[in-house]
Amino acid sequence: MTSTVHPWKYEDPQVHNAGRKGMLLSNEIRRFCDESVRLLIAENFGKTNLRPAAYTLRIGDKFVDSRGKPGVLDDKNSYFEMEPNSIVYVSTYEKLDLPFYIAARFNLRVKWVYRGILLGTGPQVEPGYKGYLSCPLYNLTDRPIRIAYREDFATIDFERTTDFCPGASAEVIQSSLQKGDQLDSVQFDGEEYLLFKQAEYAPLKHLPLYDVVSSLVQMSNEVRMWRHIGIGVIISFFALALTLLSFGNNLYTHFSNLLRDSKQIEIRLMNAEIQTKQVQSQLDALRADFAKQASAPSAVVPSTPKRSQAGQTKGEANP
Repeated sequence: MTSTVHPWKYEDPQVHNAGRKGMLLSNEIRRFCDESVRLLIAENFGKTNLRPAAYTLRIGDKFVDSRGKPGVLDDKNSYFEMEPNSIVYVSTYEKLDLPFYIAARFNLRVKWVYRGILLGTGPQVEPGYKGYLSCPLYNLTDRPIRIAYREDFATIDFERTTDFCPGASAEVIQSSLQKGDQLDSVQFDGEEYLLFKQAEYAPLKHLPLYDVVSSLVQMSNEVRMWRHIGIGVIISFFALALTLLSFGNNLYTHFSNLLRDSKQIEIRLMNAEIQTKQVQSQLDALRADFAKQASAPSAVVPSTPKRSQAGQTKGEANP
């Protein structure tokens, strides 16, 4: 803590006003945001952004796009585009410095909701918070959406809490401050008050060290990948089915041809068997005829008388 911190950081100027509790109206917001005080909206306060009971926050210079790439906006590079179905991270143009007795809530403006964008954030900014606000924006549409530098995008309102160290001066509170690991604390009049640590929050301070990529973009890419894989599988399935059908048709045709050929071979074998039986019958008939002829008696052949050397037969008279 330094002496340059305005006493209203610790002491409520309306502490004696019984009707001070509740949401701050525009006159109270303006009083805290005055140049001499510089609380609530400590830097880049815009009078035209003041609402009856709130203030309109604007897009700051630091952002992380849909693919996890950090970027910077300025008057020359004045916008970036959110991809369809993606998440980006943005910071506020305004820097906050809340007193320890005022909490804040912020949410997306209604017109952004009608554009198809949602704000992912907690409902409350703790009393004592100091620094810039950062939050993710969800593009739920199927079209890119332009995000412009210093464009109005969120509304923040402020509300007083219960009394903080009532009756204690800023110097007493500062001197009683106890540093802690997560939160600081103050002991006063038998009560302990926890304080938001005063380390200033830079834009996008809580982003992790690794690349922040929208899960919706990843999911969209995975869906696209699986869709392509699915289409490829379906095409492969149909190609395989057609191949199997063609193979089955060829196999059926080949089997039919084999069956036809086997029948023809069977017919030829039957014909050959019939011809063999016919030849066998003929052979049997010839064999029987031959055996019959061989078993019949031989015929007597008359002998021829021998002639003498003179050419006459024995006992034949001379003429």
